[in-house]
Amino acid sequence: MTLAEDPSEQARKFIDASLQGRSKKPSKAAYTRAIRLARLAIEELSSLAGRIEESSATPNLRPDLRRRSR
Repeated sequence: MTLAEDPSEQARKFIDASLQGRSKKPSKAAYTRAIRLARLAIEELSSLAGRIEESSATPNLRPDLRRRSR
């Protein structure tokens, strides 16, 4: 799996889009904090998506745990 953009750039775009239409801009510290947290979330979600993608490519090692239709 590859990302189209750098997580920092994705986070900045997400935060900027979230702020559109607001009358008051956030402080520089609040903006920086929001971008940092969004970047961390994007990185975690990307990592999780990669692990899910890998696990779906491997065979089911425990078929006895699958729900059986009756």
